[in-house]
Amino acid sequence: MPLAKAFALRPERFRMLEKGIKSAGWEGKSLSLLEIGCSKGDAAAFLIGENDYQITAIDISQELIDQALEEHSLAMGSGKLKFLCADATTLPFGEESCDGIYSEAAFSAIPDKGKVTEEFYRAIKPGGRVLINDFALGRGTGKDLRDEVMHIPCFAGVQTIESYIGLFEKAGFKTTLCREDYGELIRVSSWLCKIYGVGVRQIGGYLSCYFRMGNPDAGDCSGKNSKGMFFKRAKLTYCQMIFEKSND
Repeated sequence: MPLAKAFALRPERFRMLEKGIKSAGWEGKSLSLLEIGCSKGDAAAFLIGENDYQITAIDISQELIDQALEEHSLAMGSGKLKFLCADATTLPFGEESCDGIYSEAAFSAIPDKGKVTEEFYRAIKPGGRVLINDFALGRGTGKDLRDEVMHIPCFAGVQTIESYIGLFEKAGFKTTLCREDYGELIRVSSWLCKIYGVGVRQIGGYLSCYFRMGNPDAGDCSGKNSKGMFFKRAKLTYCQMIFEKSND
């Protein structure tokens, strides 16, 4: 099963997003939101069905945007949802044009995070908040470990929670919430183990092999003969962070 589909089938896949909506103070409000790295648009379509939001969801991949347009045409019929192929480093929106920004496990995959946080600050209204749900490192990693996962989008650019906070605060945001949720990583790992029939100690090597080969059935992706050292030594975790643009 393709990894994207495995993630899409995961039970309670929007648990962190729902939790974040409440923590950001967005629940029950009529807001204009921007999603960064929307992939096939499932999160945006989910939020439209549950809230009074106007959402513009962007992704740098035109292929993924085309899939989003096809799969969520019904949700788009409400006029509250728009998909757009765009680069987060040069957002095609005016200054102070949205009430809030969110990203589901996509910020870690962005190479130039500093430029993106500056764009967030430019595009969001004063008092607006940015919600980030993403993987994070429990500690820094050496180049040898980084090289192992450079081909895996979700982990190639993953940083420590402290690094994420530093990026946003340098751009002018203040941190209003930062919490580690290691349980979310366990839930994701357990689900992938169940889908692919591997043990929890082997899932790191399996994922590394999956992305490198493009096909988990093309070779030994059991994790037994794959290094998977990044997943063993990088102290990977999951976090939820909320940043606010000052009204000053």
